[in-house]
Amino acid sequence: MDNYLSSASWRDVAEDYRLWLGGPPKDSIRTFALSQLQEEAACREYVSWLKDYIGAPDMQVAASMLAKRIGYLWIAPLLTAMTFHNREVSFPLDNSFLYHPASPAFIGDTHFPFLAVNGLRTASPPEDREAWREAVIEEIFAVQLAPLLQTLAAIGPVPMAVLWENIMVRIAPLYSPGTDESGQDRQRMQADFAFLTRMAPGELFGSRRNPFTRFTEHYDEATVAKNKRSTCCFYYRMSGEYCRKCPKIDNENESQLK
Repeated sequence: MDNYLSSASWRDVAEDYRLWLGGPPKDSIRTFALSQLQEEAACREYVSWLKDYIGAPDMQVAASMLAKRIGYLWIAPLLTAMTFHNREVSFPLDNSFLYHPASPAFIGDTHFPFLAVNGLRTASPPEDREAWREAVIEEIFAVQLAPLLQTLAAIGPVPMAVLWENIMVRIAPLYSPGTDESGQDRQRMQADFAFLTRMAPGELFGSRRNPFTRFTEHYDEATVAKNKRSTCCFYYRMSGEYCRKCPKIDNENESQLK
């Protein structure tokens, strides 16, 4: 029996990303199943509501911001489990929900959604970790995430490259070298990031080619995320400020940076 879901490691992940384990809080202002984001009509209605709730100027900005939030709430925790704990964690999308708490200030003072995950399942890798890693990535990205991004792209409309880079900026920090990894952990971290962003074929992402490759570079024999974004996420249209990675600004515009 795999006891990972009761371990301190998983509890730390859940706490770091503020995952609500179980059904969404009953006093939530709004709840929305992840599976509904794959349905155009339902997704359009939710993003329209979200636009007004977060103060976005239009559907394009709201859809882009939602993709970034999903990268943080959903994709980053699953990749943390895969790379750093050697575990596959999965959950049914129709029983896991974005939710907006009645008192957002209580858990972060944001109107962006949080994630309640239900029906969690976990598995450890067999002897062939590389084949296991490939299957985990295909399930996360091609099976679950890609249809959702395609829907956001349609209702925004938002270019798919923007949406994929929104996911990239949320997962790349996981793989930034730190000072506390052992040699073995660092090697696995680098190998997983290189596979995820450069070596994995497009079909693992439901795409003709790997959507992350264009956002990386090879440096000192390691794959790293580029310092600047290649696409703009439209955040400046919501906030009036540019983020530091925005391709629309240069070093002469530091006064505009957030």
